[in-house]
This record gives sequence, C-alpha cells and structure tokens, in this order.
Amino acid sequence: MKSQRIRFQRMMWGFASLGCTLTIVLGLYLFGMLPAYPTIIYTIVVTLMAASFVVLNKSGLNLRFKDPSMTVAQITTPLWPAIYIMYFVSDAQARTAFLLMATGGLLFGMFALPRRTMLAVGLLIFTAYLVLLCALTTWSPERVNWQVEVVIVFAYFAVLMIVAYLGSVIAGMRTTLKKQNHKLEILASRDSLTQLPNRRSLMDQLAQESARLERRTPEQSELCISMLDIDHFKKINDTWGHDAGDAVLVKISQMLQKIMRQGDFVGRFGGEEFIIILPESTLPAATLVAERIQSCVSGLTFPELPEGTVITVSQGLCMHHTGDSIEATLKRADEALYQAKAHGRNKVVVS
Repeated sequence: MKSQRIRFQRMMWGFASLGCTLTIVLGLYLFGMLPAYPTIIYTIVVTLMAASFVVLNKSGLNLRFKDPSMTVAQITTPLWPAIYIMYFVSDAQARTAFLLMATGGLLFGMFALPRRTMLAVGLLIFTAYLVLLCALTTWSPERVNWQVEVVIVFAYFAVLMIVAYLGSVIAGMRTTLKKQNHKLEILASRDSLTQLPNRRSLMDQLAQESARLERRTPEQSELCISMLDIDHFKKINDTWGHDAGDAVLVKISQMLQKIMRQGDFVGRFGGEEFIIILPESTLPAATLVAERIQSCVSGLTFPELPEGTVITVSQGLCMHHTGDSIEATLKRADEALYQAKAHGRNKVVVS
C-alpha cells in the first residue's frame, strides 16, 4: 500500500534523528560524562521502541489507530528515555544537545499535526525538561545552575513555540494544497458544462473495466458499451441558440445520472455524444437499459424550447470482447450509432 510505504519512509527519517541522539549518548559515555548502566538502559529502550513502531507499521496494526502515521507517539515516546539519560549527564552544557534533538523531532509533526496538537506537543517537551530540572534540584542540586537554567528555559520555550507554530502553519499549507490538488483533479476529470466525467475519465474507466474483464470467469465476462448522440443537436443550436443547446445537454446528463444502475458509468465523450459503460451486463440487458434511456429522454420537457418540442437520442450498442482493444470496441459502437441515425434516428442499434 502506497500510504503505508510513505508512513514507513517518514518513520525511517524519524529513526535517523533517533540514531543521532543515540550517537550523542554513546559519545558522552566514551567521553566519561555518562555512566555505563544508564547508557545501556537507554540503548535497549530506544531499540525496542523503534522495533515496536516498525512491527506496528509492517503488520498493519497502525491502520486501526486514529492517526495511522503515529506522529505524536513517534515524537513524544523518545522524549522519556532522553529525559532519563539527561539526568545522568555530568556536564550541564551537554544537556543542550538533547534539547536540540527534541526540537528537531518536533519538526516531523509538520507532516500531519494541526496547530493545537503541535503547540501541545511543544509544551509537553518543555514540561518534560522542567520535570528533569526539578528532579536534579531535588536529588542532585550541585549539577543545576539556575541562573543559567532560567535563560536556557526561556530560550528553549520560545524556540519550541516558534517551531511548533511555524510547523503547524506549514502543515496547514500542505493540507490546503492537498485539498486544492484534489479539487483540480476532479475538475480535470469532469466536463465543465454537464459535470459528467469527461473523455479522459471515460477512457480511463474503459481501460479499468477492460482489465477487470480479463480477470473474470467466462460467466462474468460481459461488458457492454453504448454510444449515445442527441438527434438534430445542430438544429437546436442553430434555431434556438447555444444556451438552449447547453440546457438540453445538462438536462439529459442529469437524467442519465439518475437512471444509471450502481456500477454503471456515464460520461460526455464530446459535443452531443455520451458514452455509457455497462459492466457485467448481457446485450439483452444492456438493450433494455438503452431503450429505457430512449423513453426517458423523449419524455423530458425543456422550458428553453417551444412547448411540445420533443428531443430524442440515437444509440449504438455493442459488447466489448476479451482481447479487443478499446478503440476497436468504440469504433463498433460508433458504426452502430451511424446506422441508428441513418435509419431515422431515435433508435438503438446493436452491433
């Protein structure tokens, strides 16, 4: 699943940050600023924690969560082992390295978290540092210089809030851009006048249905296509104007959408031509659908046209066979439509 792969990729980026923190811990141990016992505990805990996130992703269990990306958990979970190891750091200045890494981890929230959550996570990180200082003051006061810590606490709080706010703004921009792209995709796949799927969408749908046809059993291998054309449409435009012609197109489009069965697909092929895709439908059943369309269209009334004006359509109906190209099937439907028009219009001709 593509979304799962993206989540796993982001998780690896987070693990890179966690790896940097682990490198800092090991470096402090080698430099004599950390005892061996807490270093070992930290290494084991973060390794198990990272493995747990991988298992959740690979097993798909993360999909049961409200946030399948587990963004908040991946930011906040490493915080507590870091607070634990910071307590044992002998040099107060070395603790700032962990503060920098925690701030960097907060930036991963810009991929998914809204503003309130980003600010809440930032406050949690800040609160955790205050808890550390309180613990040091209680049990190891000689390692706390409050004159320096007040400046660090203020600066760290300001940086966290700025990062959280800017990260949330970027996340909001990404969400807005995603919604706009989705709207553009819809617009690109829809006919602007009738709001039906356009020619490109029709061809994509035909390709999908043709691929499904190849995978079905012989009993299911039935796919019918009707090419529909509004009779005397040029005369409508020439006599009553293009606004009237547009009104006819819109009303027929709305009618087609209403009477289509679930699973059927209708779109505007171009001009006054429409394509109706009828999956898993025999020719006799598809013919009944086409005849119903004929009846419904002829029963429509158009306020834009003189009273009593009857609009009809012609249809060319055919079955798409396994192994045939989509173009070949459309050509057969078009030929059947030509015959319907040549024999007086307002007809359904089956190829």
